[in-house]
Amino acid sequence: MKEYDRQAEALLEAPCHIVDFLPQTVSEDAPGQYFAVERYWLESGRHGALAERFAGIILKLMCYYHMAVDEGGWMERPDPALIDCIIAKIAKKRTGTLNCLFPDENALLVLDGDSLNLAVYNPNERMRALLAALAQSEGLFWRPAAF
Repeated sequence: MKEYDRQAEALLEAPCHIVDFLPQTVSEDAPGQYFAVERYWLESGRHGALAERFAGIILKLMCYYHMAVDEGGWMERPDPALIDCIIAKIAKKRTGTLNCLFPDENALLVLDGDSLNLAVYNPNERMRALLAALAQSEGLFWRPAAF
């Protein structure tokens, strides 16, 4: 499925939104302890709880959209249990990436094991509205990416 490889690669250059545990970007000159908190979340059991919320969002998205995942090759309409297993493994090891392509929507969702957010590239208006609602349902925030 080289077409999915090309589509996913092109989408990484598209506008990005994120599902995050913070409602807004932390400025570089903020007096808080963002990096200490980030490190704590990644190194403690709290990261697993966050990954479960991300899994909830991805599984819910599967109800609305055709999805393919890159698991050593593209797999269309993956089993929900497999998605849950992949996310749990990424969270436990704090490494790895799950790429979820929504080919009919021309959108890409990326979960990185060393990140505290889901990146969603090129979501259309309908998908943005749905992701905002799904993020809120999981106690998370939806916003444009700062990078």
